[in-house]
Amino acid sequence: MNTEIASFFDNPDVMTKTPPLWQTLNQDIYDNDNIVFQQDCYKIAKKSKQLRPITIQLGNEHIYCINKDTMFQLQITVAMMNIIKHDQHGNIIRLSRNGKYIDLKLEDYTTLKNLLNYRCLQSTFHDEFGVTKMIGKGSFAKVYLATKKSTGINYAVKAFNKEFMLEQFKGRESLENEIKVMRRLNQENLVKLHEVYETQNSIYFILDILKGGELLSRVKSQPLSAPNLQKLMYNLMKALCHLHSKKCIHRDLKPENLLLKEKDNDTDVVIADFGLACFLNEDILFKRCGTPGFVAPEILIYKEGDPFYDEKCDVFSAGVIFYILLTGRQPFQGTDYKAILRANKNCEINYNLKQIQTAPLQLVDLLKKMLYPEPKGRVSSEDCLKHPYFKEIFKEQDLIDVQESLREYEKDFVYGLGKQQGPPSQVGSMQLQQRQPALNGRIDTMGSFSNVSNNGSVTRLDQKPQPQQSKFSQFSQSMKQQLNQDANSPVAKKSNQSDLRKTALKNSFQQQINQMSKDDDCVNEEASHLEDAISKLNAQTPKMGLKKASSYKVQKSTME
Repeated sequence: MNTEIASFFDNPDVMTKTPPLWQTLNQDIYDNDNIVFQQDCYKIAKKSKQLRPITIQLGNEHIYCINKDTMFQLQITVAMMNIIKHDQHGNIIRLSRNGKYIDLKLEDYTTLKNLLNYRCLQSTFHDEFGVTKMIGKGSFAKVYLATKKSTGINYAVKAFNKEFMLEQFKGRESLENEIKVMRRLNQENLVKLHEVYETQNSIYFILDILKGGELLSRVKSQPLSAPNLQKLMYNLMKALCHLHSKKCIHRDLKPENLLLKEKDNDTDVVIADFGLACFLNEDILFKRCGTPGFVAPEILIYKEGDPFYDEKCDVFSAGVIFYILLTGRQPFQGTDYKAILRANKNCEINYNLKQIQTAPLQLVDLLKKMLYPEPKGRVSSEDCLKHPYFKEIFKEQDLIDVQESLREYEKDFVYGLGKQQGPPSQVGSMQLQQRQPALNGRIDTMGSFSNVSNNGSVTRLDQKPQPQQSKFSQFSQSMKQQLNQDANSPVAKKSNQSDLRKTALKNSFQQQINQMSKDDDCVNEEASHLEDAISKLNAQTPKMGLKKASSYKVQKSTME
C-alpha cells in the first residue's frame, strides 16, 4: 500500500485526543446539504481486512455513512483522498483526516472519485500536471503555469510552502478558510478554484488562467470608455451580489485584486484573492482587516464586542474602485500611513473634480451612495444592480484625461506613501490585520509595511525607498538570492519532491532574458551570473520542494 503523508491540515490538538474519524450526524447540516451521490459499498475492516456493507452519501462539504440504522458524517473540505491498491481488494478509495482513515470498496469507484476530486485534498500533483514556468510570485505564494496531462488544459497553479505557512499566525486556519470560501462560490466573475493538492512540502491551488492581467494595468495603458466603465462596474457588482447572497464578504477589494479574463475585453472582470473573505454566520478569524484607503469606515472603528459589520463593507470598497476608475485618483489622500488611515476612517472624499462634475447624474448618485460613510445609509450590492445608472445609455466618450492620473495612482498610493520613488517591491499595500493577500491568479503581488514574529506579535517596519532598479536587475537579484538559499537549505538536502521552481526556471529563463534585455544595459553581465547560479542548482543531486515564500505577513493596525 501507499504510505500516507501527514497532512498540513491535520489538527495536532484534535489528534492527541484520538477522536473517531466519523462525527455524530448534525441534522441541520444534513437537511440543508445537497446530496449528489449515493451508493451501497463496503468498508474494509482495518484488522481483519473483511468487507462490511455500508451506504455512502456525498454532499457539498460532507460525506455521510449509513451503517444499519445509524448515520455519521465526515467534513471533507481538507480531508485527503487517495486511490490505494489493496492487496486483496484491488483499487479502493481511502479518505483520511487527523491521522484516521477509512477504506471504501466500490464496484465502480470512478464517479465517486471524480466528485471527491473537487471536494477533498489530493496527493498526485506531480503525476497529473506538467509545469511550464513560473508566472508570478507573491509574499507567501508562487504561481506557475501548468498543464493537466489527462486533458491538455492549462491552469494557474498557486503554490504555498507548508513549512513556512505553519510558522505564520493562524496560517493553517486561514488557508483552510480560503479553500472553504472558494469552493462554495461559483460565479463567472469570481476566480474559480478547481482542485487542491498536497505534497510533502507544498499545497497547490488549481485555478483558471486569467489572460487579461490586472485591471489597473489595462486602464493605465488605454482609454476606458464610459459604456465600458458602466459594464465593468455592473459585472463587479453582479459578482458581489452572488458573494453576498452566500453570506460571504471579501474584505480586500482593490484594483490589484481585479483581473480581466481576456486581453481584448475591458469589462469582463474577475474578483481574485479570497485570503480575507469570511462567512458572516460562521467563526471569523480576523475581525479588523483590509487595505487602508479601500476599507470601509465601520471596519476601522470596529471594537471587540460591537455588533459585527455586514456585506456593505464590500460595497464601500467597490465604490473606492469606482472613484479611481472615474477620476484616476485615490479618494483618501495622505503623505503618510496615519494620514491615509485618518482620511479613510473619516470618509473625507473630494467630489469637486472635473470628471465627477461632468459625469452623468445617475453615475454620481450611485457613486455617492456606495461611498456613504454609515452602512445603514449605504446601498447594498443588490440595490446597486437595480440603480438607474445601469439602465442609462451613455454616449461613446473616452475618459482619456483619466489615464495620466491612473499612471500616477500606482506610484503615489498603492506602492508608496506620498510620492516615494522606490521600487514597488519595497513597499506595497499596508494591511490592517491579515496575512498578505493571496495570489489567486495574479501575476504579481507586492510586499507590505508589516512583519510578524513567530509568536504572532506585530511590528512596523519603517523602510526607506531604495534606488530604482531595472526589471532585469530586480529579477536576477531575486533569483540569485533564491537559488543560493535553496542550495543551503535543509529541505534541499533531504527532500525527494520535484522542484517546480527549478523546472520553471529552466523553461522560462531565456524568455525572461529576451523580454527584459530591452530595458537593461547590463543584461549580458547579469545573465552570466544568473546562468552560473542555475548551473549550480542543476548540479545538485537531491531534488527540492518549493522554497518557502519570503514575507508572509500579518499586521494589526494601530488606529487613531
